[in-house]
Amino acid sequence: MNDTHLGAGATPFEAGHGYARRFPINTLPQRMREYACDLAVRKQVPVDLPALVMLGMIGSVAAPRIIIRRDRDWKQPTNLYVACALDSSAGKSPVYDELLRGLQAAEYYLIEKHQDDVAAKVARMRQEVEDKRTVANSPATPLDQREILRERAKTTEAAMDEMAKNPPPAPELVYDGDLTPEALGQAMAHNGGAGPVIDDEGTFLRNLAGQYSGQTGNLGLVLIGYDCRYYKPRRVSRQNMPIKRAALSLVLSPQPSIIAAMKSNNTMNDLGFINRFIVAVPGDLIGERVGRPATFVDDEPEADTSGAYRKWWSALLRSIAEYGSIADLDDDEEAPTIDLTRGAFKLHREYADELERRARHDGDLYQVRSWAMKEAGRTLRVAAALHLGAGQTTDDRLSEKVMDDAICISRYCITHFLHAGNVVGLSEGADRIAEYVDNKPLRFANRSELVANVFHGHARQSQLTAWLAELTGTGKWELAKGESDKGRPPVIIRRVAA
Repeated sequence: MNDTHLGAGATPFEAGHGYARRFPINTLPQRMREYACDLAVRKQVPVDLPALVMLGMIGSVAAPRIIIRRDRDWKQPTNLYVACALDSSAGKSPVYDELLRGLQAAEYYLIEKHQDDVAAKVARMRQEVEDKRTVANSPATPLDQREILRERAKTTEAAMDEMAKNPPPAPELVYDGDLTPEALGQAMAHNGGAGPVIDDEGTFLRNLAGQYSGQTGNLGLVLIGYDCRYYKPRRVSRQNMPIKRAALSLVLSPQPSIIAAMKSNNTMNDLGFINRFIVAVPGDLIGERVGRPATFVDDEPEADTSGAYRKWWSALLRSIAEYGSIADLDDDEEAPTIDLTRGAFKLHREYADELERRARHDGDLYQVRSWAMKEAGRTLRVAAALHLGAGQTTDDRLSEKVMDDAICISRYCITHFLHAGNVVGLSEGADRIAEYVDNKPLRFANRSELVANVFHGHARQSQLTAWLAELTGTGKWELAKGESDKGRPPVIIRRVAA
């Protein structure tokens, strides 16, 4: 039996043959770690899936409510774009379904609170109407003031009736992935700017790539939403309204083939869409899930030891949801903010400098530097999720330990992003380069040659760089300096020697 096929030997905590390493589970706060491990074992999935989905969901609740500040000049929102790629039959849905119940419980709480708030506001307006009419009917009130008060009471009463009949929508904490960008913008405009897209398949990414329109979708909202900035749709109407602070979160588990399609989509690459993502391709456990626990219907089930974790998860998300919306504030400076300890600040500054050096022309992140240059900000966002996941609040400083854990997760993310090409396959452009070079006697080529001979002069330098990054990320290709009789030696792509 051949035991070295792709994915062989995979367990929830050990990566299968050919895949990058597992998520560093010890970086999670204790309850998060225990729950992620419990889910991975019960559902027989890589622990990467529950770990990343939990971080993403915490970020989705926090994004409209909390920011993180490294220093006086650097703040980050707390949303995350997560893509943990697994095949459809890998057991993703049971993990999402269980974790979503915690989000839905927090949403029910917000709905009840919203209804109580609306009822209280209607009651205050009713009392205001009665007070104005009482004063207007008082003999002590001057005649010229009576009509003014009656008119104001009438206006307030009309507003009260409208609110009672058509109350403002309650906050939502979950959108599924079956949304076009236009529909998402409409939903976010009526949700205080929050856009929590939780999708255990690749539906949203397919829609974004033009499933409905037949062409590349409108990426404006998803680009702006990552940074939680003001968004104005192309056509403003009653349905398409500007969003003061578009806080979009994407927690997705598309098929690996969709990751490959994202990498080969020129528009997505040129606009830096994939550069905003944590990308993990952990491989599945299909073929290894033998002897899973099961209880026959007539037998006594074992005690449910996972109930405490589910209860904790719901309570955690609810505690984050209790923060008010930043969009409701007159000044963003008043936003609930997670600040760092001095030790955490120092660690992050050193790590940001490390990433900068690694993105130099001779560094290991040079070919993915556009993605890598967002990694320092992503690390801050992950640190915020870890901080909140430990039950800390904006009154607590983010510790050096939490920042160290976030940096460890960042190193895992880098490994997976670089390794993705090995397991999702090459995009069309990278594949054409590989085929061209493999058919050359010396098996190497420089950039100018590739543009001229492979793409007939129609490849942008930024796109060529992305394709070369795919090839070098597989570990089977490398960049090197070629030979030149004059001038600066050209950079060449070549096969790594066996």
